[in-house]
Amino acid sequence: MTRAVVFAYHNVGVECLKVLLKHKIDVALVLTHTDNPSELIWFDSVAELCRKHDIEANTPDDANTPDIVDRIRALNPDFIF
Repeated sequence: MTRAVVFAYHNVGVECLKVLLKHKIDVALVLTHTDNPSELIWFDSVAELCRKHDIEANTPDDANTPDIVDRIRALNPDFIF
């Protein structure tokens, strides 16, 4: 099975993630922004879609930290989107 790590946010991120799931891609990790509960959110939530599909979602302040890079490396994805 093809494995992917996905960086996604907003409607574009949700739609792209849905396409990957439709094509049975193993989405091992999603990196996204934290949804702000005090903001009037008019777009779809990547984090919510991840919860619905039991996909690990991480919301780091900086995705270039050694911890995140090591996590991605350990997952050994075929693709990073």
